Order: sequence, then C-alpha cells, then structure tokens
Amino acid sequence: MANSFVTNLYPKPTPGATDQTLTVDSTAGGKQFGAFNSLTKYIVLDVQVADVRVTFDGSAPTSTNGHILYSGRSYTWSKQAATAAKLIEDSTTDATVHASEFTD
Repeated sequence: MANSFVTNLYPKPTPGATDQTLTVDSTAGGKQFGAFNSLTKYIVLDVQVADVRVTFDGSAPTSTNGHILYSGRSYTWSKQAATAAKLIEDSTTDATVHASEFTD
C-alpha cells in the first residue's frame, strides 16, 4: 500500500517567477529582495564574489550584527525569511546574491 504521507522531495520552479540578482554593498540598513510570486514557498540562493551579513529581525545588518553567509555557498530559505532578510557586504567588496523561487 502506498504511503500517503510521502510528498515530492524536489520543489518545482514557481511558474511565472523570474530569478532575482541582488548586488549587496555597504548601503546603510541593508539591501532587500523585491517581491516574490504569491505561489512561492522556498527561495534557493547562492552568494557570489564576497561574504555578506544578513538579519531577519528588522534590525540593520552591520559589520558586527547579523549572520555571515559565505561566498560560494548556497542556501534554502522560506519565502518569509527571504522577504524579511536585510543584507550588507561583509568586506569592502560588493557581493552578488542570486535567488530562485520554488513551490512544492
């Protein structure tokens, strides 16, 4: 008998959504992504060029405040986390964060 609790382990790209590329610099208060598609549940992103710092609680990221996201790594966030995220560069080099949207 099939297990009715098994779901697709691989999310599908959100129909109609376009990827976002965010240039993260030293802008006070941090940079944020634009609006995400209403069908989106997950954001897969990767950090390119340089490390960044991110906050999710509404506070501004700084060189001493926020989680470090390392360049060359990818992350999967909920849409709510990605919407709340504020990012700033963690060095003197601008970073690029590329985000793609997925549904169940």
